[in-house]
Amino acid sequence: MALGLTAGGAGLLPWLVYLAVSLPASPVAWHWPAAWAGLDGMEAAGLACTGVLMLRRDPRSRLTAAATAALLIADAWFDVTTAPPGSGELTSLLMAVLAELPTAALCAWLACRGLRALAVYPVANTGPAITGPAITGLASTRLASTRPPGTGPAGTGPAGTGPAGPALASTGGRLSAVRVLVIGSGGREHALARSLSRDPAVTQLHAAPGNPGIAELAELHSVAPADPVQVIALARQTAPDLIVIGPEAPLVAGVAEALRTAGFDCFGPDQGAAMVEGSKSFAKQIMTAAGVPTAAARTCTGVAAAKAALDEFGPPYVVKADGLAAGKGVVVTTDRGEALEHAAACGTVVIEEFLDGPEVSVFAIADGTTAVTLLPAQDYKRAYEGNAGPNTGGMGACTPLAWAPADLADETLSAVVQPTLAELARRGTPYRGLLYAGLCLTTRGIRVVEFNARFGDPEAQVVLDRLSTPLGGLLAAAAAGDLASTGKLTWLGGAAVTVVIAAEGYPAAPVGGDEIDGIDEAARVPGSYVLHAGTARDSSGRLVASGGRVLNVVAAGPDQAAARASAYQAAARIRMRGSWYRTDIAAGPASGTSAVT
Repeated sequence: MALGLTAGGAGLLPWLVYLAVSLPASPVAWHWPAAWAGLDGMEAAGLACTGVLMLRRDPRSRLTAAATAALLIADAWFDVTTAPPGSGELTSLLMAVLAELPTAALCAWLACRGLRALAVYPVANTGPAITGPAITGLASTRLASTRPPGTGPAGTGPAGTGPAGPALASTGGRLSAVRVLVIGSGGREHALARSLSRDPAVTQLHAAPGNPGIAELAELHSVAPADPVQVIALARQTAPDLIVIGPEAPLVAGVAEALRTAGFDCFGPDQGAAMVEGSKSFAKQIMTAAGVPTAAARTCTGVAAAKAALDEFGPPYVVKADGLAAGKGVVVTTDRGEALEHAAACGTVVIEEFLDGPEVSVFAIADGTTAVTLLPAQDYKRAYEGNAGPNTGGMGACTPLAWAPADLADETLSAVVQPTLAELARRGTPYRGLLYAGLCLTTRGIRVVEFNARFGDPEAQVVLDRLSTPLGGLLAAAAAGDLASTGKLTWLGGAAVTVVIAAEGYPAAPVGGDEIDGIDEAARVPGSYVLHAGTARDSSGRLVASGGRVLNVVAAGPDQAAARASAYQAAARIRMRGSWYRTDIAAGPASGTSAVT
């Protein structure tokens, strides 16, 4: 259709030349020939512009289509009412009925179908601005919209028909809109969907496979997130302007790379770059080559190599599975036998020196060359109070960190993120997505404990809660390689805390299927809301637990103490048999030990 409109507009040019040289002056009005030629010229320009804008997936094609429809109707009326008697009247009538009016109807349909997707976005900062980490990234711009921020589900923009570049521009004063597809089903993805739905630029939101909480914000689709074929098929069906990949498994499986090859803009690193999380030994190689401060380590395959490394570093022993382990691949112990047992069970492991100090998560959004750091946050990894028990995916988180150095984000950007991006680019694997730096604040300075290739969970829940800069534009700019266009992110004041509600038996053997109640009651606590992490609907439509970490209760407040109090007040209203949660989240810094994956 787009090519047809473009060709139609270009095809009118010879007709314009003919009109200009052949039409005689009218005895009634000498300017009529000029009017005929002028109308046809504007129609040609309108059809061509509409077609070109459609090919570029630019929503402004709806405006040019509306204008062209009006011109075509006016021209049809003009032709019929001013035609000379006899055959001229018949010719003009046939041209109006067979060409001008059908084309006008087509343009009007295109305009009506997509006008809801348009939004004007002037440059504006929203929310109380506090000085956050400096960025060389996206300007603090947002789109004005007929849907107020935070009023629930995203709108229903037009469904496209093929791969699309980002409709969202990074400069103000333009008409634009963006459709987003979020890949994943956990609490992190619910947090992403919530933030994206509150960005007025996001006119349509899809998620795959999503969860019952995300279903309140987005249209869900059933796909295997780590299957590139299924994800590409869904992308072609939904025609998103931006695809955001939440979990690590699809990234390591190469889904982002496959989507880019298929012509879609995607926020998430290619498979080669995602190996900073997919392989602990690869991450160590990158850190060493880039001069990034980290713990001394040895990659070991086999018991003999593991024994030698344990003897080299001594207790406490830190043994990490080399590959993905869903947040539970690390053992930190003073028991040498337990350390060896874990090494033998994992096959290839990274054994490293113990780092003593609080752990902090710093996220960086990168577009391949440029990066922007977000607010530092702290994750509480251990299962039980007092940072006891086995590692989990994370039992809670908080931000900002009053006890952390004020320049931590800037130092992480210069000493960790930028050297890492440069090294990955040098190797031919530029990093476009979220680079998660898990840090230990030691007496010798910051040390990188690990890299992850995606937002941390549950840290993302609190960091995104405080982000005032619209998320859709920020991620779209990163995906398009356009982070180098502006100043600083803006953040909401105060603090945010999240508490994870876990299923009975988590982390060893979580029990599923228990009914969940009280979410609406929890959300009535001022400043609080509930994100779904491991939930599903059973055959009766009941909301039930389907994972180990079931819900994330998030609360904001003027300070950390107030946010913490609200989070626990809301968590107490959740009812689920066997559920439990830590009661000391944000009570103080989690003692650090390199106990992350």
